[in-house]
Amino acid sequence: MPVRHIVLFLAITFAWSWGFWALPVLLHRGVALPPALADYAAAGTPAAWGPFIGALVVAFARGGLVGVGALLKMGLRLRFGWRWWLVILFTFPLLLGGSVLAATLLGADIAPTEAMLNPAMIPVGFVIIMLTGGPLQEEFGWRATLLDPMQARFGALGASLAVGTIWALWHLPLFHFPNEAAPYYGRPFWGLFLSVLMISVLFTWIWNHTGRSVAAMILLHTMFNLSHWVLPAVENDTAALVLFAAQFLLVAAVVLLFGPARLARGPG
Repeated sequence: MPVRHIVLFLAITFAWSWGFWALPVLLHRGVALPPALADYAAAGTPAAWGPFIGALVVAFARGGLVGVGALLKMGLRLRFGWRWWLVILFTFPLLLGGSVLAATLLGADIAPTEAMLNPAMIPVGFVIIMLTGGPLQEEFGWRATLLDPMQARFGALGASLAVGTIWALWHLPLFHFPNEAAPYYGRPFWGLFLSVLMISVLFTWIWNHTGRSVAAMILLHTMFNLSHWVLPAVENDTAALVLFAAQFLLVAAVVLLFGPARLARGPG
């Protein structure tokens, strides 16, 4: 992909998302907005669709409607080995669940979340998170549009860190207004930044083993967000530190076992 298309994607993604997120930031800082804008900011905005919009524009610029169709078809690829289904569905529940369990055994007092008290909410939460909580809005951008051109330039590990940095910085406005739906926005930005760098490596590893399936990335992203909604790992300092260490060890193992150049063995 030409550099101009990468720049186009980033410009549209950040302009769209940060432009819409600026409304609740201004509202939270006491700026008097026109009533229509104030109501819009308070009710939520389409900011999270920035990466998807950017991906569509770049796909159209590269191949017209055929290019857009090819991009969207990547979201329908579900044919990958059962082992990768297990990795996608259980990596983050095990990481967060193990962190909460370890912190509890170490004496931390961790209150159960509403989802833990009412497990029937979890399947509904899965669907809502997948469709409106980030995965669908982001993965056509970060992975389907941005990751492979970065891999061609920097290798798999370098691309993971580059995409992870962009991905983390994209979330920056969310730290400047109250957001009770995601507890990690109430913590220092560096925590999310380092965590996103690490999970970006895991996303690339799985992307390179699932035939570059956006559907796999949407499911993985959904399981990440769902796990944070169900399991209060980042709401307790001990659990958060255990989670950070566990993520680091897993990423280090992936890099050592699969190699930093491709994060993959055999055909991707």
